[in-house]
Amino acid sequence: MKNFPKMQDRTLSEAIKVIEYITKERSNDVSDFDNLINVFISGRKVGKIPTGSADVSDTDRLGDFNYDADYLYLLVDDSGAAWRRVSLGVW
Repeated sequence: MKNFPKMQDRTLSEAIKVIEYITKERSNDVSDFDNLINVFISGRKVGKIPTGSADVSDTDRLGDFNYDADYLYLLVDDSGAAWRRVSLGVW
């Protein structure tokens, strides 16, 4: 949580600057929140482990994901729905 300047013992012009600062920061927070879909996986964990990138059914939706011991699988749109996988290695 951000610590905003205290308002006590401020002149009117200083108080207005503080309010403008808070409003700007709030606007940035809302923009960051609206961008969450681009930051986090936005889908549902499904029970399906795809057998290949084209193993897309009518019930699959973009953003669906699953994993096993070796890979994370994610349904993406590369000019048509396709499964992609990422290796889960030990580090």
